Amino acid sequence: MVSEKSSLARVKVKFPDQIWISEIFKKFNDIQMEIINFLPYDLEKSIGNAIIEIMHYQIKSIVEVIKNHPSVFEFSILEQEENKIRFNVKTKDPYLLYGVIKYGVLVNFPVKVKEGYAYWRLISTRKRIDDLLTLFENKGIDFELLRIGNSPYEIDDHSSKLSFEEDKILEKAISSGFFEVPRKISLEELANELGKSKSALSVMLRKIIKKKVVLKI
Repeated sequence: MVSEKSSLARVKVKFPDQIWISEIFKKFNDIQMEIINFLPYDLEKSIGNAIIEIMHYQIKSIVEVIKNHPSVFEFSILEQEENKIRFNVKTKDPYLLYGVIKYGVLVNFPVKVKEGYAYWRLISTRKRIDDLLTLFENKGIDFELLRIGNSPYEIDDHSSKLSFEEDKILEKAISSGFFEVPRKISLEELANELGKSKSALSVMLRKIIKKKVVLKI
């Protein structure tokens, strides 16, 4: 069976005003930032778990803004130098993460952030990328497609391949509206339909999402 040809899209996405990243770029617009990784933390409450790296001469002031922002649920420092910090932050996730899961799009991390915009490198088939960008349009997300073309990476060759059971779980979650915003089925309801415990399904979904979203090259 011939695999579908993959495309690589470079997309500039504006963070919503209610997210802490928008706030710190308003106050410290010369920040250098990278999102090292981003995965779901609480699937029911749509809370994402990110590892972020920031370089700036006012690190202490930036940390205070982040820690006290209403969109932040938890903050912990992983590494810190005089003008550089790497930290773990749990925050409300808007549409990007669930969108890329729903449409089967890989994100090439790390992601650079400049002036409140994230510069995502998205890898999938052209149709799936188009579907994701249509979702952004429908949700009123401020984005710009900078470039799209053939990808040098083969989707099927990556470790993103799911087992038979994982594939069935993901298919059921998508068809039931678990990755819709707002969600059409709760984690508990989905677990009941699949004949699994809520905690076991949560663990499996995190494993599936890690395979289907994260691409480091």
